[in-house]
Amino acid sequence: FVKRGAIIPMANPNNNVSEINLQRRIYEIYPYGNSSFIEYDDDGLTTDYMRKQYITTQIKSVVDGDVVTIFVEPTKGDFTGFVKEKETEFRINVTRQPQKITAKIKGKKVHLKSVKSIQDFNARNNVYYYNPELNMNSFATKGSEFANVEITKNPQVLVKLEKIDISKNKISLQLTGYEFNPVNQLLKNTGELSTLKGATVLDSNATAYTLKPTWDKISNADCYEIQFNGMLYANITDNELLFENLSPETEYTFKARAVNKNGHSEWASFTAKTKSDPLQFAIKKITAESMVNMQGGHGFNRLFDFDEKSLMHTKYYEKSIPFEFIIDLHSINQLEKIVYLPRISGRNGIVQKGKFLYSKDKENWTDAGSFEWKDNNEVKTFILKDQPVIRYIKMVVDKANNNYGTGRQLYIFKVPGTESFLPGDINSDGVIDNNDQTSYMNYTGLREGDSDFGYVSCGDVNKNGLIDAYDISNVSTQLNDGISNTPIKKVDGKLTLSVSKSKYQAGEIVEIKVDGNLLKSVNAFSFAIPYNSNVLEYVGVKMVNTKEMDNMTYNRLHSNGDRVLYPTFVNMGDQPTLEGDGTILTLLFKTKCFFKFNLKLKNGLAVDKYLNTVEF
Repeated sequence: FVKRGAIIPMANPNNNVSEINLQRRIYEIYPYGNSSFIEYDDDGLTTDYMRKQYITTQIKSVVDGDVVTIFVEPTKGDFTGFVKEKETEFRINVTRQPQKITAKIKGKKVHLKSVKSIQDFNARNNVYYYNPELNMNSFATKGSEFANVEITKNPQVLVKLEKIDISKNKISLQLTGYEFNPVNQLLKNTGELSTLKGATVLDSNATAYTLKPTWDKISNADCYEIQFNGMLYANITDNELLFENLSPETEYTFKARAVNKNGHSEWASFTAKTKSDPLQFAIKKITAESMVNMQGGHGFNRLFDFDEKSLMHTKYYEKSIPFEFIIDLHSINQLEKIVYLPRISGRNGIVQKGKFLYSKDKENWTDAGSFEWKDNNEVKTFILKDQPVIRYIKMVVDKANNNYGTGRQLYIFKVPGTESFLPGDINSDGVIDNNDQTSYMNYTGLREGDSDFGYVSCGDVNKNGLIDAYDISNVSTQLNDGISNTPIKKVDGKLTLSVSKSKYQAGEIVEIKVDGNLLKSVNAFSFAIPYNSNVLEYVGVKMVNTKEMDNMTYNRLHSNGDRVLYPTFVNMGDQPTLEGDGTILTLLFKTKCFFKFNLKLKNGLAVDKYLNTVEF
């Protein structure tokens, strides 16, 4: 599995880096055409490489007919601990002994002596050794049965040159009479080969994502080949081969043939179809949040990782019942059923009694019904009779074995054939990315009745007729690697407006302080300030304590003529939230005539990282 032309830097055998011989460098080469490689090295300990404390060495291999020339250029760079005086060893892969070997250091020819054993080669410098059959099994436990097994590869020419200052000296090595035509060791039989019989995929060898063709072995065959999806799979010594990562309910075409030393048989063609996926409509990329303590490494994420060998477990030696957790599907779906896979070994924590609720916004919950399951390891199913279209599910556990909570998986199935909608996918391209964020910047504060609202109404996730901080948060919490899955206090608090005086003359600047009161976990906020544009002109906003939030404030003229300022600030990815009291920002207006302060804050909304909201 080595690519032709490969140049592979190596070191002496070692169990850890302290055993590496820093006075020797080794290059194993498979010459083919013209190839080159730049070797990199640093101290392996510090970040000095960021200050260009490292070395590079260029190695070239050039094949011209039956002549191979290897060039090793002087090493460039430096780092603390760099050993400049090194031996240089070459391992050139061949299939016959070359006629002539010459080496030069800094343009001067080196007298090379031929040795007859690997022991002599290792003991001396300026030597070469032709190893006709390299045994790769050199690290087996001495005295073991495996130590007697030979694992051979093609011959090698080994060349070792004396120590030199590699930063000042160029090396060249030339082999005349080079040949590398390895023989397929699998091919030993001769004789005529018949077309394969019994080539098929049995029903027992087909799943939703895999197919395993089998066929009858035939006489004189050394191995088999399969042609599939434009690839040739060769050197198959058994009469079967597994193909993975296929698509469910898809028909595939195969061709198979036998191979020996004389050639190959005719192709045998056959088709096979993958099965339907029992989890095809199970929703992926689900997360959950709860206040119950979990055992380390066994959190709620294990319920939704599609690995039926994993296990969710509440804290050991701690009563957990009753508890509840909120499941975020991260998409809006029409749901059919929920399937709970209890643990297989033991019965601790097997859920027996509780109920499910569902919601679109985590604020308004609808009771989906109660469940009562037997205390055994069998799969449990809860049917959602109303097939609601929702994003959030709350599971309340009132009874479980020994007062723990455990489970292997909690599969949540949407109605077969229905589509999922990604909240925040305002441009409807099936992904959440910066393009959606850009769209939200342009449509912040757009409300139902505006001429453009119908075009972006899918971006109104909370369906309140306004593009606000909640809608934007559906995107922003997924950008820049998303948010960390750590417990937080639910969002709370409010914002208020205040001014230093109540009356202003024409031409004055009105400074409106926006103060936070008892804020908790505010990851985004927005509100509206309607104003008369004949009296006031919006000047701008001064950030006082918005931390790392992005300013998405929009001074919008609605289709009905209303002028409304929408101060909107949102964290992108995982950033610090607003907490406590104090001035958050200052809004600036300029008066066009006498003005008595009468502005009101409307549609106030604060959002936390898990899209909980509070209105003010």
